[in-house]
Amino acid sequence: MKRAISFLVKWIIIFFVASVLIFGLVRLMPTSPVDRWLSSYNLPRTEENIAYVTERMGLNESLPVQYAAWIGNFLKGDWGYSLKSHLDIKEQFIQKLPYSICIGLTGILVAAFLSFFIGYRAALNRGGICDRLSSVLSIFSQSVPSFIFAIIIIYFFSVKLKAVKFFTGNGAYALITASLITAFYNLGILSRVVRNAFREEMDKSYVRFAVSRGFSKEKVLFHHASKPVICRLISTVIADFAWVFGGSTVLEFAFSIPGVSFFLVSSMQNSDYNVLQTYILIVIIWMFFVHLVLNLVLYAIDVRRR
Repeated sequence: MKRAISFLVKWIIIFFVASVLIFGLVRLMPTSPVDRWLSSYNLPRTEENIAYVTERMGLNESLPVQYAAWIGNFLKGDWGYSLKSHLDIKEQFIQKLPYSICIGLTGILVAAFLSFFIGYRAALNRGGICDRLSSVLSIFSQSVPSFIFAIIIIYFFSVKLKAVKFFTGNGAYALITASLITAFYNLGILSRVVRNAFREEMDKSYVRFAVSRGFSKEKVLFHHASKPVICRLISTVIADFAWVFGGSTVLEFAFSIPGVSFFLVSSMQNSDYNVLQTYILIVIIWMFFVHLVLNLVLYAIDVRRR
């Protein structure tokens, strides 16, 4: 009970501290949304125009009053309106979130599933095919940017072979390809984590004792050493879940997928305070539920935590 309360209090503090910081930081941007709005409509920066647009955007109040109104409305479910388009931010996020979550979540889950078996085989056969494959994938994902790989795929399959049309139809091909690229770029690192975790378990006494009694190393590792390895894998994946939103930005642009990251970049170009603030809080809420669910999974399968 104490651990649950401390976990909840920690995330409440993180939420409010982050909300104050992001509220202040976005207002340090070199250009204000008022300047962006006037420039987009080719209007002169007269005192009358600045005063009118500032009042229209609700930026004429003091910063504490603006913060109190914003965070209060956010907690009530009213996320406000875009300073640029005046569209409801909540509706915009609801429309765009499924694309980003599909790309990031599918990619990470597929990578975690495949990495367990690749890492398992890599640990059993050092220098074997799976061991070399995991090493190559890890090096490739860290040396070749994902947007270059995406452009190569688009050129080869869409332009050269004309086998797939990524930018027409319902966008299913683009979404599936972006998810697979996400999985590909997480697979190498996660498989190396699993491989190293299995290698550590192989040196422990309970594994060596079971093997000395005649049990095969493959069965001992898979049936008895898999739980601590899965715990290590889940602990690594927790950090990767923050990548669900921000990490899919280049892929959303490459495949013209109208996700949250695509929406965020356009909002940054217009210095849209309300959208930027809401985005950060959504990421914090998302990570709260990720930590909550995965820590419950770890608690269920890891005896040492109990």
